[in-house]
Amino acid sequence: MLRSGRTPLLRAGKLEKVLDVGEIYIKLEGQNPSGHKMDRVAEALIKDALARKLNKVLIDGSQPYIQSMVYYASIEGMHCEIAWFKNERWKQMRFKTVPLKDLRKAEGTSRRNILIRAAEESGAYLAAEGYTHTHNSQMMLESMGDERVARLNGQVNTMFTQLGHGYTVTGIYNDLLKKWMRGEVPIFPAIFCGASEKRDFLTYEAEIRDTFSRESSGETAYGHLLQNHELHERALTALKESHGAIVRVRSEQLKEAAKLLRKSEHIRVSDHEAYAFAAFYRMAGEGKLEKGRHVIILNEGKSALQVDRIFDFQSLSKRDLIDMTRRWLAEYSDTVLETADAIGNAMERGYILLASRNGVPVGICIVVNIGFKDFIPTYHLAYIGTEKSSKGRGVGSELIRRAIELTGGNLSLHVDLGNKSAKKVYEKYGFKHMYNRMIYYGDSEQRPQLKK
Repeated sequence: MLRSGRTPLLRAGKLEKVLDVGEIYIKLEGQNPSGHKMDRVAEALIKDALARKLNKVLIDGSQPYIQSMVYYASIEGMHCEIAWFKNERWKQMRFKTVPLKDLRKAEGTSRRNILIRAAEESGAYLAAEGYTHTHNSQMMLESMGDERVARLNGQVNTMFTQLGHGYTVTGIYNDLLKKWMRGEVPIFPAIFCGASEKRDFLTYEAEIRDTFSRESSGETAYGHLLQNHELHERALTALKESHGAIVRVRSEQLKEAAKLLRKSEHIRVSDHEAYAFAAFYRMAGEGKLEKGRHVIILNEGKSALQVDRIFDFQSLSKRDLIDMTRRWLAEYSDTVLETADAIGNAMERGYILLASRNGVPVGICIVVNIGFKDFIPTYHLAYIGTEKSSKGRGVGSELIRRAIELTGGNLSLHVDLGNKSAKKVYEKYGFKHMYNRMIYYGDSEQRPQLKK
């Protein structure tokens, strides 16, 4: 089961009122384990490396790409090295605990050839953003389209992403094209890319040619500027065929857009990763978007959420916890007695987790201690619920992650047999369906009262 993906698709109700362009949905890729869209690519590449029986990986690329690769390699116990070329001191500063492969004086006709030779000599899997494993990267980023279609039934008018190597644009387009051919997407959305006012694919190409020229003469090396020419061509074709475009954004528009996201929807995103929303915001402000359904992909966007373990039961009493749990899980039929029993156990021997946004509680997780060591998992996730307006914003995901972390994964939970969507969510985090639970009712239709 993949750890990455299935990130929240948040409906931005407050923005809808402000911008008046119809429904607005924001894909929060920052809810991936290491906090970026690149997790989808990195997880696939590490699986590929293991399939090739390689236990070492040589990494080159942007900071998010390296960060994701290091995260998934560490999970599998793989040894990592980061390629280090001239003018890349930032790698030393940002990855102090990961060994650097010093290639500053390496000889070769291009950065790509230097990396290939270095990986072959050390028996490492080469993961270089932009010019290795481009097919795998596109395939993994297609999954964002799958998740969007599943949630919105294919009814989308526009999609906004951020200009980069072209993986996301081509991945989304390929997925949409296949679904459109099968009749699963009644409307083919226009795809737009947010980019700096000073940079688009054409200026990228000029930088690439200049970089190749200077590398050949041994002058310098510019990491992630080495793009794949064919990938750019496919990305430009995707934008054209979908009737989309590159939308250039000024620095002041970028900052304003990031600020609006934080203020209106409590979404955290850095300025340099806010281009997708800034492009949408600009077009909406200029009256260039018709009313419809719009999806914005934020590479590192995440909900401004805090999850705390509750120890102080004076400020938050057992009665408060019972009321909160029952209010947020009103559709379930557990009695007050059952809820109180579970919360009492969690207060004494288990865990109570509270998710809050700006100091306001928006989610709760009750983990009880069953008491067994080996027979069945020691801990059981009894209840997890979120406040109505916070559903779909990653609250439940953060609570589950924290519960797994606290219990060391020694955790079970119950899912209604007919709740397939919930089952898929839990499977994503490593839970497996082991057996069906049966409760004795005797000859009565009613469940017997439990005795203290």
